[in-house]
Amino acid sequence: MASSLRLLFFPGLVAARSAPIAVFGHKAPDTDAVTSALVYAWELNERNVPALAYRLGDLNPETTYVLQKVGVAVPPLLPADLEPKAPVAVVDTNNPEELPDGIGKAHIHSIVDHHKLSGLANAEPLEIDMRPLCSATSILYARAKAANLTPPKHVAGLMLAGILSDSLEFRSPTTTPTDKEHATELAQLAGLDVHEFASGMFDAKGKVDHLTAKQLLMMDSKVFTLGGKKLRVSVLETTKPAAPLARKAELVTAMQQLVAEEKLDDLIFFVVDILQESATFVSGSPYATSLVEKAWKVRVDRDSGTVLLPGVMSRKKQMIPKLETAVANAEL
Repeated sequence: MASSLRLLFFPGLVAARSAPIAVFGHKAPDTDAVTSALVYAWELNERNVPALAYRLGDLNPETTYVLQKVGVAVPPLLPADLEPKAPVAVVDTNNPEELPDGIGKAHIHSIVDHHKLSGLANAEPLEIDMRPLCSATSILYARAKAANLTPPKHVAGLMLAGILSDSLEFRSPTTTPTDKEHATELAQLAGLDVHEFASGMFDAKGKVDHLTAKQLLMMDSKVFTLGGKKLRVSVLETTKPAAPLARKAELVTAMQQLVAEEKLDDLIFFVVDILQESATFVSGSPYATSLVEKAWKVRVDRDSGTVLLPGVMSRKKQMIPKLETAVANAEL
């Protein structure tokens, strides 16, 4: 019965390939990008589709904690650029700016994502599973349930970690009732306490004193084209915001360096206080200041270069829509 369910749920996609599918998330990988790559590789192999998980950058402290906690090895870095027709599967993004060079000529087997459509194109039909859940791992758990696949303990732990990280333990407005149900079920499968696991993740997330300013900016960072402008939007989620905010001068210098190195129009940076459920914008330029002031109808303090944005926690659901509207409706 289980086999027939898998065939029905994934029609036409169970034939083995000569080369394993490389599964990966986005550059500057966060916990969901890494865990969803590992989980989707597991799913594909369960479907008799050979697959290997990869990462597109260094792990952040939270992800390192998660992999150690659930006993899973760090996936290798994706080697070099993609060759034409290389078989790949993409998780937690569909934005070509966040993917390796050559993605447009690769053979994209499938995409599992929870973000808006962002311009990735290819020449062949593919399987796409995009749902408004809080994380890619939440989607992957829904897929496993539909296919009558029970994730083993370590895979359930990876799925739970992606949900807790992206939802900030259900504080983020991206959280749905389905995500909470998934977390409860996965915690039982993984033998983990939801709050205790989340607290350990957030403690690890806050241990960033050893990181350079540039590393802080790149820990959770994505590039978007908004109104014709190429903007990197970086978010640092922490339970201890005072420490990174005290390094504002270093951060501003690093922002300016990244803008020049990557030929960006600007970099927008937010420090999210998980416990207080708010974000502090840290300005690195007059343009960034003007953009945030128009987006949230606030005034950035000219001395500190910061402004507190109560209730703002999600880049996907709150920051990007506001910034996109501000860019479209205003001449800055």
